[in-house]
Amino acid sequence: MVLNLEDYTCEYCGKPCKNIVYAAFVCDDPECLEKARIDRGGPGGHMKRKAEGKPIIPEDLEEEARNFHN
Repeated sequence: MVLNLEDYTCEYCGKPCKNIVYAAFVCDDPECLEKARIDRGGPGGHMKRKAEGKPIIPEDLEEEARNFHN
């Protein structure tokens, strides 16, 4: 299955999506790329969370994940 980026918009500003960076749909604006990096926790952010004993699922999605598994 091919993902068509033109079907998505930037999660931060709403411009057309050009990239998927740090698990976020983003445009080419450096500010949006930086916001995606910060939201993810930087490279390996999910592994940092795991090492700290925190779940790797972002807090805003934890409840949705629990409902999915039940």
